[in-house]
Amino acid sequence: MKRYYPWLLLLIAIGLIGWKLYDNQRRRHEEARLSQVERSFVPVRVAAVEVEWLTPQLEVSGVLMPFREMPVVSETAGRVLSVYKRRGDRVAEGELIAQVDDELLRVKLEAVEANLAKLRKDRERLSNLIEGEVAPRSKIEDLDLGLMAAEAEKKLLQKQLSNTRIQAPMSGTLTFCAIERGSVVGPGTPVAYITNLDRLLLMVKVSERDVLQISKGQAVDVRADVRPDMPLSGRVTNVSPRADSAFTYLVEIEVPNPPQAPLLGGMHAKARFLFEQKRQALLIPRRAVSGSLQDARVFVAVTDTTVEERAVQLGQISGERVEVRSGLTAGERVVVAGQTYLFEGVRVRVTE
Repeated sequence: MKRYYPWLLLLIAIGLIGWKLYDNQRRRHEEARLSQVERSFVPVRVAAVEVEWLTPQLEVSGVLMPFREMPVVSETAGRVLSVYKRRGDRVAEGELIAQVDDELLRVKLEAVEANLAKLRKDRERLSNLIEGEVAPRSKIEDLDLGLMAAEAEKKLLQKQLSNTRIQAPMSGTLTFCAIERGSVVGPGTPVAYITNLDRLLLMVKVSERDVLQISKGQAVDVRADVRPDMPLSGRVTNVSPRADSAFTYLVEIEVPNPPQAPLLGGMHAKARFLFEQKRQALLIPRRAVSGSLQDARVFVAVTDTTVEERAVQLGQISGERVEVRSGLTAGERVVVAGQTYLFEGVRVRVTE
């Protein structure tokens, strides 16, 4: 009986292979049949392009920046003897941040002051001799020139001594400090940064159409994304006279930083400009737009069964609707639901 086992196993294997080949062929036939079946339609919802008076406002997003930010620069070379302020400390304008070694300058200053004292005494004695007509007047002129040179050298050394005191150029918070006791600094080296957040600047970009309605000194309503319930009164301080590579214009808005809930640099905020004159505009639902605002596209229902994809230029956003500046006409119908399955030439059915 055992001698039939190999043959039995071989027959079973052949049967399984045959069944697998048959099943694969059946699936291929089924997939080929399904691929030839065209979907009759894609259900979509549409909305008409409407003409309405647009609310005279413009809302754009931007980033809040410190009103003033300044590096603390060393004006002398030497070894740091003491550091009085650290990162995160509040400093007032003129407050001492660090002290650089000034011993050599003080020694030079003492020598110059001693020389000045000698020159003054020599001049006093020479003046008495001139009055007695014992010495010529040319001698006193030489002493006067020496005194002037010594006075100039003294002022230079005093200025250099003053520069060994690294002081805050403005009031604010030390956001960076790169000096330690014993480190060596050089002239022109930034050793710290001071940031003043008493006021903020909101930097936004607007289009060439909108920039013509914005002027310096214009009031702006500002709301930070982290505190949308806290309106701030902003004021336009600068409008860029030149567009960037994206043909937008940078607008600078000064915003007071509320002391009860201070905002920080780098936070996002929205600025709303209010304009006086109203204008008519084409409006569509925002959900009809696919792609980005810069490369916006919509599907337009040409008939009840066909659609076409069309590029549009968008403008002002008003709630759940957006302005269309080009690409559509009043009365056309745009798809607001079902765009995921649409492409050029697909059949559709408009549903309620």
